[in-house]
Amino acid sequence: MIQNLRQIKSRIKSVESTRKITRAMEMVSAAKLSRVRGAFYASRHYSTNMESILKRLLSDIKNASSPYLENRDGSKGMAICIIASDAGLCGTYNNNIIRATENFINIRNQKNIKIIAIGKEVSAYFKNKGYDVARSHLGLYGRHSTKIVDDLVDELTDIFLSGTVDEVHIAYTHFSSNLRHIPVVEKFLNIPYLTEQKNYYILEPDAQVILDHMVPRYLSAKMNTIVLDAFTAEHSARMLAMKIATDNAEELIDTLTLQRNKARQAAITKEVLEIALSAEALKD
Repeated sequence: MIQNLRQIKSRIKSVESTRKITRAMEMVSAAKLSRVRGAFYASRHYSTNMESILKRLLSDIKNASSPYLENRDGSKGMAICIIASDAGLCGTYNNNIIRATENFINIRNQKNIKIIAIGKEVSAYFKNKGYDVARSHLGLYGRHSTKIVDDLVDELTDIFLSGTVDEVHIAYTHFSSNLRHIPVVEKFLNIPYLTEQKNYYILEPDAQVILDHMVPRYLSAKMNTIVLDAFTAEHSARMLAMKIATDNAEELIDTLTLQRNKARQAAITKEVLEIALSAEALKD
């Protein structure tokens, strides 16, 4: 009984230590989430408006000419940039984006696929699966920077403009709310050439000049928003996972405390019975 009581006390101390760690990680993730979420909302507003302007511009140009608009036959395959996490302890965040990417690949049924991986999990996974991982960006840990955005834009545009692939897609997790994270595979290049509406804008300087300057800025703004979106979802997923872990630890501590109290009560009862029996034996 004494040995059992010691084991319960040891388990309670161990779970309490785990609870302290998970609670601290939850608070750290909450602080990171608060910071990156504000940047994501500001960036999304900017890129959404820029995309709207670009669509109106393209719909108003009769013969737009840009290598970013080139629609190819798909014979050279595609590149997929996958944005995930470098660290674990974020629930199903990495598994969901991996599964979404594999489903997309299976649907498209293309053999020539190049992977640009952001995060250790997806990089190791797709390498083990035998995919051509052309580039891996590791060690970011959800830290956004303009350098990583610029590097990604340069890599993806170079691989498309050089004719190495015919399409470029980005797989990432969209932050819908603190409790909802949606894996998304979105086309990055080529940019669709829309002709549904006519706005008849008066453009100065020439429309082609505006287009040539605007498309690279649009791609940079879009990539910035996607990276911020993915990192916001990552911090939110980790915060949620750590909260669940903390709640489970507290529940387990309550259960173990009850077991400890029962064990103590049983030990006390046993001692009282032994004293009472000894007293009765002395009377005889």
